[in-house]
Amino acid sequence: MKNLDGLCKGMHVLVVDDLKPNLDLMKAYFEVLGCSGDYALNGVEAINKIKANQYDVCLMDFQMPVMGGIEATKVIRGELKSNIPIIALTGSATIEDLKVGLSIGMNSCCMKPVSLEELASALLHYLKH
Repeated sequence: MKNLDGLCKGMHVLVVDDLKPNLDLMKAYFEVLGCSGDYALNGVEAINKIKANQYDVCLMDFQMPVMGGIEATKVIRGELKSNIPIIALTGSATIEDLKVGLSIGMNSCCMKPVSLEELASALLHYLKH
């Protein structure tokens, strides 16, 4: 494995997931990659954070209480007119779910459990130089 230390330094990432172990994993990955992270537990929190902050990318779970990733993405793309890159981060989406996600404006998808290398590759794709 190549050295990933600080590879994504300077990126500000919003992680939207309702499960603490998933958030903890992202925090650990960000420490290695050099990203700064902000965290939301559902789509409503994500929308409010995107309204108030600038992010380089959003990692969005599909299934969450209050508002899921599909619904949140529709609001982010529609009402907010935001073009923030949204990477679906899911462990239980079907191929049909993924097609719907991409059709409403998600940019790509990583399946859980995502490896550090896969996350780094996905984030680097959106790193602004």
